[in-house]
Amino acid sequence: MTQPDPAPDSPSEPTDSTYQGDPWHAHGYLVAGIGLYGFLGWLADRWLGTSFLVVIGILLGAGFGLYLTIKRFDALPQFSMTLRRGKKHPPASAEDEK
Repeated sequence: MTQPDPAPDSPSEPTDSTYQGDPWHAHGYLVAGIGLYGFLGWLADRWLGTSFLVVIGILLGAGFGLYLTIKRFDALPQFSMTLRRGKKHPPASAEDEK
């Protein structure tokens, strides 16, 4: 015998519109990005004899970590769905339609 499928309104399964993930994933992405790219910047500083690449590495790591967090948790669902469908945003007022 097969077991019946769970109801689609089951609270244990995330819906497409609101994804509830573990916040430690976001923390991990940010810390790992800063740590990895900061370390690579530090190595490049030691190798080239400079002192600014570690700062660039930390900033790039923070940016990449933030990007991965947004992609993982789909933090901007309405904006990304609009871009995927190729639709323009509705005008702010009736005057913009003219």
